Amino acid sequence: MTGVYYSFDIPAALHQQLKDYMAKNSSDDDNYAVKFNLLYSVYSIPNIILPFIGGTIVDKLTAHHSAMIFVSLTLIGQILFAIGAQIKSWNVMLLGRVFYGFGGESITVATSTLTSIWFQGKELALAFGINLAVSRMGSVLNNWISPSIANSVSTPFAIWFGVGMNFVSVMSICIIIHLTAIGEKQCSEDCVSQQNGIESLTAALLEDYEGDQNTHMGGSDLNLGDGLHSQEADIQSTLEGMNQRTNNHQTEQGQQEEEILVELEAESRINPFQCIHDIKSFSIMFWILSLSCVFVYGSILPFNNIASGLLLERNYFISPPSSCTLAFPDQCTSGSLAPTEGNPSKDKKGNVCPVRDNLQPVLPQSINIASTENENGWDHDSYEFDHLTTDNVDCGDKFWNTDCTKDYCDAQRRATETSGRIMSIPYILSAILSPFFGHIVDKVGFRALIACLAPVLLIFVHLSLALTDSSPVIPLLGQGLAYTFYAAVIWPSVPLTVDEGSTGTAFGAITAVQNFGLALFPLLIAAIFTASGNAYIPNVEFFFVGCAIVGTFLGFFLNVCDRRNGYILNKVERRIVSV
Repeated sequence: MTGVYYSFDIPAALHQQLKDYMAKNSSDDDNYAVKFNLLYSVYSIPNIILPFIGGTIVDKLTAHHSAMIFVSLTLIGQILFAIGAQIKSWNVMLLGRVFYGFGGESITVATSTLTSIWFQGKELALAFGINLAVSRMGSVLNNWISPSIANSVSTPFAIWFGVGMNFVSVMSICIIIHLTAIGEKQCSEDCVSQQNGIESLTAALLEDYEGDQNTHMGGSDLNLGDGLHSQEADIQSTLEGMNQRTNNHQTEQGQQEEEILVELEAESRINPFQCIHDIKSFSIMFWILSLSCVFVYGSILPFNNIASGLLLERNYFISPPSSCTLAFPDQCTSGSLAPTEGNPSKDKKGNVCPVRDNLQPVLPQSINIASTENENGWDHDSYEFDHLTTDNVDCGDKFWNTDCTKDYCDAQRRATETSGRIMSIPYILSAILSPFFGHIVDKVGFRALIACLAPVLLIFVHLSLALTDSSPVIPLLGQGLAYTFYAAVIWPSVPLTVDEGSTGTAFGAITAVQNFGLALFPLLIAAIFTASGNAYIPNVEFFFVGCAIVGTFLGFFLNVCDRRNGYILNKVERRIVSV
C-alpha cells in the first residue's frame, strides 16, 4: 500500500514542477489548473461505481489474487502517466490516472480483507491501524522525496520513480500470494496430521491393551479371562464411540460447510437490483452521514491536492513587490548570461529590494536570446518573451536554472522542497495517531459528536490560511487532528446506521457518494482559481471553509437523529464475544 499511495499523490507533490515542465504555450498555461485537477477527478470518477463490485471481485477470486489484479492496474496506470509526462501529453497522463483509479480504491478492499483473515480474533483493530499508518507513510515519503528528485534530476524521472514504487507493490503481492499458498498447504497438512494422530492413538491403545492381556493370560483362570474379554469389549466399544462421535462431528462440519457454500452460491445469484432495494431502505441517518463524508473530506483531500501550490503562493515563494524592477529589465539576473556587474532589483525610490528566502527573485521583464552553440544543453534554440512571467520559466531547462535565472530557480527549488515537507504534516499525524484514535473512540463513543466537532476545527484551519500570513504549521496540525478524529468515527459509524445484512452495500454507497464529491470538487477549485486571477488565496480557502461549515451543520443534524434513535452513535458499543 505504501507504493500505491506514493504514486497516487505524485501530482500533488510536483504541482510547481509539472506546471513548469508541461507548459508549452500561453493556452496551456491558462488551462493548467483545470488539467492538473482533472488528474484527481478522473481517478475518482470510476470509483463512483467500482465500490459496488470491488467487494464481489474479492469474494469471487479470493483476496490475494484480486489484490494482484488491482495492484497491476495501478502499475499500468502509473506507467501510462509516466509515458504521458515523458512525451508531454495530458491525454495520456489522464488515461493513466483512469487506470490508476480502477485499481487504487479496490486494492484497499482486497488488503482489508486479507488483514481480516490474517488477524481474525487477534488485534484486528491494531492491524487495521498499522495498515492505514503504513499507507499514509507512502504519501509522506512522496511529499519529501518527489520534489527533491524532480529538482535534482528531472520531473519525468520523479514520476518514473513512482513506477518503481508500484513495481515494489506488485512484488509484495507476489510474496503475499506465495506465503498464503504456504499457509494453506500447512493448514491442510495439519488437518491430515491431526486425523492421523487420532488413528495412531487408537491403534496404540489397542496394542498396549493386547500386550497387557497376553502378559496376564497364562496364570489366569477362565473367570479372569472372561473378565478381560469383557474389559476389552468395553474399551473397544468406547473407542468405537469416540470414532463415531468424531465421524458425526466431521459429518456435521461438512454439512455446515456445504450449507455455507450453498448460501454463497445463492448470494452470487442475487438479483442485481437487490443493492438498489437495500439503498432505498437506508435511514436518513445514513444519508446524513454520507453527505457529511462528502463535505468534510471535501475540505481535506482536495486541499492536499493543491497544498504545494497554495503554500508556495502563501508562504514559501511569495511574489515580490510590484514596485521592484531590475537595473537591466531585459537581461538575465543570475548565471553565465547575466551582466558581469550584476542585475540587482530596486524600488521606485532607488532602494535595493529586500531579499528573503521565501520571496521570489525579480525576473526580467523581457528576454530575447538565441543559442549560438549546439551543445549548450538548452531545451530550445531561442528564448523570446516580450512580457516574461513566472509561467514562462521552466526551471528544468538549463537555460533558466543555470544560465539566465539561476537565483530564481534555486529559490524555487528550496521552496518546493519546503512546501512538500510542510504539506505532509496532516498525513504524518494520521499515520502516528490512527492506530490509537480508533481504540479511544471504541472506549468513549461520541461518534456523532466528534463528526460535528471535526469540521468546526477545519473552519478555523482554513480561515487561518485564508486571512492570515502566519506559519502554516499550526493550521496543518489542526487539519491533521481533525482528519484523524473524523476518519476514526465516520467508517465505524456506517454499520450502526443500517441493517446487518446491508453493511457491504452501505460501505459501497458511502464510498461512491464520497468519490462523486472528490470528482467534482477539484473542478470547482480549478474554476475558482482561474476566476481569482490564478490565485489560491483567499477564495479557494473560502471554498474549503464553506465545505467545513456545511459539514458542521450536517454533524449537528446527525446528532439530532442520533438522539431520536437512542444514541446509537454516541454511546459506547457493547460487543458480545462468543467463545
